[in-house]
Amino acid sequence: MALINTLRKRMGKIVVGVVAFSMFAFILTDLLNSNSVLFGVTTDVGTIDGTTISNQNFQDKVNEFSTNFALNNGRNPLSEEIDEIQQQVWQSFIFDVIFEKEFDKVGVDVTDAELVDMVQGTNIHPQIRQFFTDPNTGQFSKQSVTTFLQQLSSAPPAQQASWLSFERTLAPGRKLAKYEGLIERTRFANKFEAEREYRETASRSIAYLYVPYFSVSDTLVEITDEDLKSYLDSHRKEYQQEQTKDISFVQFDIKPSGEDSLLVLEEVTELVEALQSAPDDSVFASINSDGLSPYATYKPNNFPRILEGDDVVLEVGYVSEPQQVNGNYTFFKISDIYEGDEAFVKASHILFKADDESNASKASAKADARRVLREIRNGADFGVMAAQYGTDGTSSRGGDLGWFGENSAFAQEFKDASFGHRGTGLLGDVVETDFGFHIIKIDEAKSNKVYKIATIEKSLFTSDRTLNEIYRQADIFASEVTSDNFFSRAEELGIDVRTANGIQKNGKRVANMVNARSIVFWLFNTAEIGSVSEVFELDDTYVIAIQTGEQEAGDADLASVRPQVSRRVYDQKKEEYIINRLQGLEGAYDDIRTTYGDGARVGTGDITLGSNSFPGVGFAPKAIGTAFSLDEGEATLPFGDTNGVLMITVTEVPDQPELADYEAYRGVVLNAAPMIRRREEPFSLQSVYNSLIKSTDIEDQRYKFY
Repeated sequence: MALINTLRKRMGKIVVGVVAFSMFAFILTDLLNSNSVLFGVTTDVGTIDGTTISNQNFQDKVNEFSTNFALNNGRNPLSEEIDEIQQQVWQSFIFDVIFEKEFDKVGVDVTDAELVDMVQGTNIHPQIRQFFTDPNTGQFSKQSVTTFLQQLSSAPPAQQASWLSFERTLAPGRKLAKYEGLIERTRFANKFEAEREYRETASRSIAYLYVPYFSVSDTLVEITDEDLKSYLDSHRKEYQQEQTKDISFVQFDIKPSGEDSLLVLEEVTELVEALQSAPDDSVFASINSDGLSPYATYKPNNFPRILEGDDVVLEVGYVSEPQQVNGNYTFFKISDIYEGDEAFVKASHILFKADDESNASKASAKADARRVLREIRNGADFGVMAAQYGTDGTSSRGGDLGWFGENSAFAQEFKDASFGHRGTGLLGDVVETDFGFHIIKIDEAKSNKVYKIATIEKSLFTSDRTLNEIYRQADIFASEVTSDNFFSRAEELGIDVRTANGIQKNGKRVANMVNARSIVFWLFNTAEIGSVSEVFELDDTYVIAIQTGEQEAGDADLASVRPQVSRRVYDQKKEEYIINRLQGLEGAYDDIRTTYGDGARVGTGDITLGSNSFPGVGFAPKAIGTAFSLDEGEATLPFGDTNGVLMITVTEVPDQPELADYEAYRGVVLNAAPMIRRREEPFSLQSVYNSLIKSTDIEDQRYKFY
């Protein structure tokens, strides 16, 4: 008792002492931590063109965007949506920094009077106009705007914050609109550009011989590491990359034990018995099922496949045996069966299409269909015939169309024939529709039955006991291993070791693990080569990782790009090999192809100067340029292009007359899509932004915080 009284008297001082010691320990830990701000580690998420973005400012903006998301969607953003919001915020900082400087350069500004005009004046912002338009009359009410602003100070804080956030976008948005207007006024194509566009419609008729690189086996040429290094050294700019890290890792999957499954099965067994005598199936299923559709109406076209077995009795009151489906124990009860308004039938078909709309082509397709129908009647397998002769997507699944209804979008002739047939089996003759000629087999007779079905799903779960045991095993492994014995210990325990290479600092996915940001955060903020991680708990697994490699930002090392570089070097060697074989071969291209042997192709076609596509070859810009350097009748020696070696002869150079006026081509220059023309981007707000991004020094350090 004396001890208790002493503790009561001194407890206050003891608690204060403990708290003080804890605070001191916390501060001391921070002081000694290499990541402490006192040791000069940045608290900024990055810099954009010399402008520092602090983590506080960044997070404030994330909170603002998240609040707006919640107001607009009626819920808070999910974790993956937060990731997207963070990316939007970072892009908004980049946009603001680089464009504010551009606005200052050209004198773009927005006055207070303009802002008032956008809210209450004559040039109302479109979003405000939308907010304050009566949905019944379609009329915008300026008075409603005034009333709203007068009452804003007494509105809920969330509404005030939302409006203020919107107000802050008005000035930047107007500046951008003005800036874009200035850019639009600079878009111009002079007569020389219009004439150049016309010249690029020039054409050539050509004959060619083509040998693709892939036609030559890799074993016929030899490459060495010195070849790869030499190629990489001379193409460094093509192989720049961000800093990346490599890991190996083991997983301890979180899954129910046998005891956990048995516990759920016992509950399911009790529910099966209870459902058989339940007074209201829909209420019972809604209360006891973990699924999203505890009670629903089914027709033949969406009938649960689990109830299609031979042991199923399709009658009212039937309760199925529990089965494991997608990690759940699932069973059904048929509550009601009645006749619906629409009939359904299950069928397969084989479609024969005519080559064109001519009567001769249609007659040929019909004859082929009838011939195959006779073969099926004589014992040929329908599915095999469908795979061999079918001309639509059903051929790969034996012609199976599944169930379809009288009101489906199938061709009416097809439906009339299918629903007019009694029972199952082949129809007597082929059926013609706009798609072609069909051989039809009825797999299940037509039915208009409708089923009311109660569905009970009980999810398997991992008990706390099982979870603790799995974590204990993972924790023991993490405590036992080092960089020296990580792999050997995993092998001793029979645990698979997986690898993930080329992980980037802002990545969120590691191998098959989607939400693995915690691993990436550790990798780029704490780990070094040989470091073994703590136990990471992801969605359904515990992970222990070891950093095994690192690629610094800048020039890629050969190991990280070996497959790509090897392919290029192989193609270079194959180019030499093919050219050596073609040199000295004479005669027409058909003769050269015969002499060369397998792999060589010949062809003819027309090309235009403005295209990079070569007939029968594909992307071949060098071949296009070479062809237009030749006169009619001229030919080339073998030369290499992107995907193979070519020989070209220009067979015709059509006249391209001079035009008195090239004005029609001026609009083509202004409106051409860069992806189609493979040219520089047209001058636009997007092209300005792309150029500014390339010339702006951006350092992204968000990976240190998120």
